[in-house]
Amino acid sequence: MSRLQAVISATNGVFGDFLARSGNGLAIDFGLRDDFGAPVGLNCAELTSAYPQAGGDIAIFLHGLCCDETIWGGDADSFPARLTREQGWTALKVRYNSGRHMSENGEAFAELLDQLLANWPVKVRRIAVIGHSMGGLIGRSAGHQGLERGAGWTPLISHLICLGSPHHGAPLERVGHAATRLLDLLDITRPVAAAINARSAGIKDLRHGSLRHDDWNAHDPDLVGGDMRRPVRVLPKARHCAVGAMLGASTDDPRSRLIGDGLVLPDSAVGQHQHASLCVPFAAADTVLLPALHHLRLARDARVYALIARWLAT
Repeated sequence: MSRLQAVISATNGVFGDFLARSGNGLAIDFGLRDDFGAPVGLNCAELTSAYPQAGGDIAIFLHGLCCDETIWGGDADSFPARLTREQGWTALKVRYNSGRHMSENGEAFAELLDQLLANWPVKVRRIAVIGHSMGGLIGRSAGHQGLERGAGWTPLISHLICLGSPHHGAPLERVGHAATRLLDLLDITRPVAAAINARSAGIKDLRHGSLRHDDWNAHDPDLVGGDMRRPVRVLPKARHCAVGAMLGASTDDPRSRLIGDGLVLPDSAVGQHQHASLCVPFAAADTVLLPALHHLRLARDARVYALIARWLAT
């Protein structure tokens, strides 16, 4: 993938909601991409052409904020390639505009799953969703929305695996929100506040991890300091798994406590929250914190792949 595409993906992460609203040609559409970055259509003929060895077990990979599908790598050691080779999963990679609200991307993902189920060349047996960072949250949002409308694919989701996903928000966005509020108090710093506040809806959703439309569409998120989230429904037949990372050697290391993996704190990565209704129900056996690992490396680390392979083999 070219450096230009990396810049476009990053730009979508920071300003993607504006690009989409204004009809800008740089706005990324939600959809599948092949190994060369080309879009894959969702009718049966196009899916058959793109995936000639399509099987009934589908593993879908979702990238995080400001990234695209290249974060998984494109060589024989990438997670998608190894799962295909070693366990027979058909690996699909998604690219999306990470600057849109996460619930909007969740809705788009749910619609993509509708079309996959209707047009996949063979009978779908099970679907595993593997999301890095924001990608895991979009998987959860899609699951909630699919359950709300009784989508036919919801019983087929066998695994939802979140890698470094900020289930309860990321501290960097909370700092950005607080800084914006302070800078907006003075005339001389108000233009700076306006510039910072132009960051995308997707980034603002990461303040607390807002996954539902009604987490944001009933109020102005720029004026709300508290956590206004509603509980998110859980796919009943899916095994929910979480891998978190930390820069330190243990959870007691100051680096781990203060900055986690560089972007996400450990408690947020494993779904723990002081309010039980907001906790993500990861079983203890399906929750792992890996030491000495940076957030972005979660998408390629051999230890992470070993966990994914073990969970998907069950």
